[in-house]
Parts: sequence; C-alpha cells; structure tokens
Amino acid sequence: MRAALASSPSLAAPALHAKVSKGGVEVSGVEVLDLSLAGCMLEWKGWRLQEEQRVLVSFPRLSNLPATVLWTEANRLGLLFVQPLHEAVYDHLIKA
Repeated sequence: MRAALASSPSLAAPALHAKVSKGGVEVSGVEVLDLSLAGCMLEWKGWRLQEEQRVLVSFPRLSNLPATVLWTEANRLGLLFVQPLHEAVYDHLIKA
C-alpha cells in the first residue's frame, strides 16, 4: 500500500503540523514529515495505532480528513487519505 503514497506528487512539509483523532481522543502538534495528495507521514508520539485503523487528521484550516493507518515504524506513522487531497488544497498546505 505504500506504493499508493509514492505514486502521487510529494514534498516535505517541514513547518506543517497536524492533529490526529480517534474515538474522541486527539493528539495535536504532530509534525508532518511528508505530505502527498494520497496521504502523509507523521512523527508519532501518541497512543499505539494499528495498521488499517481509521483516524481523522486535521491540518491548519482543513479538518477531519478520514484516513487509514498504512504502516507504523518506531515513532513514525503512514496515513492514506480516504479521499485524495485536491491539488489546490495540497498546494495551499505546503505553502502555509
């Protein structure tokens, strides 16, 4: 499934932070290490997540995007958005 993330344009987003929530519990200030139209990679220090779990991810001025956990490794997490980002939204996020 990582191929889905690799197949869309991607740029590092060093100053971008997100909020991840599941079941009413949320972690904010999560550093976005990579962002693409299909998903993102996060620096994760929150609760333990399993592959295929559904979460909501929010970015500045863009909230509650449903995503699926693709993979977890140490303190990193890969998410696949249920609906890919529109290119204009992606451009806005990486320029923020």
